[in-house]
Amino acid sequence: MTTNPDLAALYQRGLRDLAAKVRSDKRLVPADISVTRTSRTCGSIVTLDIRREADKITALGWRTRACTLGMAATAIVVQQATGREFSGIVEIGHLLRRLLSGEDIIFPEPWRELEMFAAARGFPTRHSSILLPFEIISEAGNETSVQGTSSSRAPIA
Repeated sequence: MTTNPDLAALYQRGLRDLAAKVRSDKRLVPADISVTRTSRTCGSIVTLDIRREADKITALGWRTRACTLGMAATAIVVQQATGREFSGIVEIGHLLRRLLSGEDIIFPEPWRELEMFAAARGFPTRHSSILLPFEIISEAGNETSVQGTSSSRAPIA
């Protein structure tokens, strides 16, 4: 059972401030690939528009219709992903999943803000929303055709 202090720890001001950064859409046109994912658990929807050169992200745009947690995670990805390789971001997503499942994880410096999601461990119905932007990056990195590709996959649990 969660308590009000658990909720207060989860929805701390820093998390809310991050979420506010992607509250307004900033679509990227043209994008090499646009991927939309929906959380089956809570209905959060995130779209990322991506420009890439080989395995490196060169620009990101977004559209978020997500809870505060999903928006905060998206904001961190938007801030950190440009100039990075897909595979490295996918690995960070794996670390985040491990953090949410209860492991103590220390993220590399540019991703340290993700440590705030340790407060979400007791809210498993929110995990899929937090992971949405990382699922999108993983899918986009696996796409073989990048020119004008648009993808909308089935919801994730």
